Amino acid sequence: MENLLNSENKDRLKFLLTYPSFDQNTYDKRIQELLSLDISSVYSSGKVQLHKISILGKGSVGIVTLVRCRNRYFVLKIRRTDANRANMYDEVLYQSLANSIGIGPFLLNFSENFILMEYIKGSNILDWYNSKNSTCEKILKCTCSILQQCFHLDRIKLDHGQLNRLDKHIIISNDGTPTILDFETSSTKRRTGNVTNVSQSFFLNGPIYDRLRDSLDNDNKQVIKIIKDYKKNLSPENFKKILNFLKF
Repeated sequence: MENLLNSENKDRLKFLLTYPSFDQNTYDKRIQELLSLDISSVYSSGKVQLHKISILGKGSVGIVTLVRCRNRYFVLKIRRTDANRANMYDEVLYQSLANSIGIGPFLLNFSENFILMEYIKGSNILDWYNSKNSTCEKILKCTCSILQQCFHLDRIKLDHGQLNRLDKHIIISNDGTPTILDFETSSTKRRTGNVTNVSQSFFLNGPIYDRLRDSLDNDNKQVIKIIKDYKKNLSPENFKKILNFLKF
């Protein structure tokens, strides 16, 4: 993998750190900020292409790339220069809150424009669910784990905000462990909908439901009623009724 930080041609690094609009003053500030996090390498690596640079992901707030720090690989989230926020501090707060109950990539360090976090190697949830190596038992176990993580988030009143798009926000490691990603739109000020959002994807419609359908024996009206009951009262008893859909 090419280390953009050590490259003689810094144009791609400049583009990456100030995406989407380069400004020399912004770059000068951010390169010092980057070095203050003790990052030794910034790699062109990943499935997403951004102006001839390979990265791990791109969103409306930030872009995500692979870096090296203290002789280990980590993920660096870089705030876009056109992001709808002035810094990354709120996201750091919410990710730290999730980390406090063992959820999300572990947060290592942060600054005004960067979040340095654990690198979790794995597959997109849709790819993993549709893999030939993902047996029915593994899929049910993974689904149960995702629901439990969402319930724990509901209990601490942290709403992720984007779990209606599981393919963008959940990665599954090779051993079948799911990790919820990206807390950029999270909030503790609105009503939580983590379990209800993922339950709709698992038990009512969409590509993940299509994969789970043969393992379920549920009536849609019953599913909708139980999800609504949970939404009204986020109790362990109502959550257990949702878990029972898996028959696991």
